Amino acid sequence: MMDKRTLKNRIAEIAPDIIGLRRAIHRRPELSGREFGTARVVREALNAWGVPAQYHLDKTAVSAKIVSGKGPAVVLRADMDALPIHEENNVPFASVNTGVMHACGHDMHTAILLGAARILHESKGFWKGTVLCLFQPSEEEEPGGAFGLIKAGVFPSKAAAVFGLHVSADHKCGHIGIKSGSDYAGALNFDITVTGHGGHGATPEKTVDPITCAASIITQLQTLISREKPSTDPAVLTIGHVRAGNRRNIIPDTAVLQGTLRTYSDELQTMLARRIKELSESTAKAFGASARVVIDKSYPSGYNAPELADKFRERMKSFLGDGCVIERTAPTMYAEDFARYQQIVPGLYVYLGVVPQNKKRIEAIHSPRFLPDEGAIETGIAAHVVFALDTLGAGDL
Repeated sequence: MMDKRTLKNRIAEIAPDIIGLRRAIHRRPELSGREFGTARVVREALNAWGVPAQYHLDKTAVSAKIVSGKGPAVVLRADMDALPIHEENNVPFASVNTGVMHACGHDMHTAILLGAARILHESKGFWKGTVLCLFQPSEEEEPGGAFGLIKAGVFPSKAAAVFGLHVSADHKCGHIGIKSGSDYAGALNFDITVTGHGGHGATPEKTVDPITCAASIITQLQTLISREKPSTDPAVLTIGHVRAGNRRNIIPDTAVLQGTLRTYSDELQTMLARRIKELSESTAKAFGASARVVIDKSYPSGYNAPELADKFRERMKSFLGDGCVIERTAPTMYAEDFARYQQIVPGLYVYLGVVPQNKKRIEAIHSPRFLPDEGAIETGIAAHVVFALDTLGAGDL
């Protein structure tokens, strides 16, 4: 059995190397489906440590299978893609790819899993079974890299458990947040194209203005949340993109709205999707326009197996200390394609605190100034290793 002190010391020893890998990945971020360079960095690091690794999904994904005799299988997953955001941090390892940034912390996730793979490979004498490390592309873009890895048969259908984490600006560095049961929302994406009849801005009476109609649709859609959704069942509806026209004095023919709907309930999601279509079409008709609504189910809602959450909570309290493990009582409205894995095998997805101890807060994820504390990398590595060893029955740390 590997003891707690040995594991902590080894994590501290490799931390500088892992931070270096994180910075290299952060410096050259890649958008969803284009993670060729990141995947190459991952595979080369694993091979240098003697961990067998192979490419998938046109060399945008990497898997590493670590086998130590007969026993259960556990999957550890990290996502690798970045966002179309221009970085505003003044650090030596800031993004050199204009307009692309690891603003969601996937560079941290990838480096952390690399560190965990290295330690699990080195410690094969202490456990029996199989650890599959998945370095996944395209979490930020539907249908998500999880869908591709499942479809390609890379994700095993008979694993004992799957584990992952996400950096969180809710918690301090050195802390882990855990939410048992429902967590992370199921998401629907929808596009509404309003078609009217364009003309000159000076004579709106001769037109059917799609912009005015679209504005009314936006307002009306919010009543679905305030007046048609049960008060006990959370949901969020956001219109995040509006596109219409090209000059101030021209009324265009069309206006396009793009939005997202988040719920934890499939039944509520189905009802609200139907009502989005009905309300958009009826509002457009009242303006003398028409509305075409396209709805695409994005990611399912996540569910953390309570038995995994309970065991992991106690193990991490023992490893980090009681005050470093936070019980989250409310689920988040963020969406994650990790939920696709949780539909196949029991899973646990936790929150890794990245706020420096000397700060009250940092910029949130998806901000051009998001800058997590790299000290959290050691906590993240420990979380992966502790979960894997516990699932494989290697004993308490």
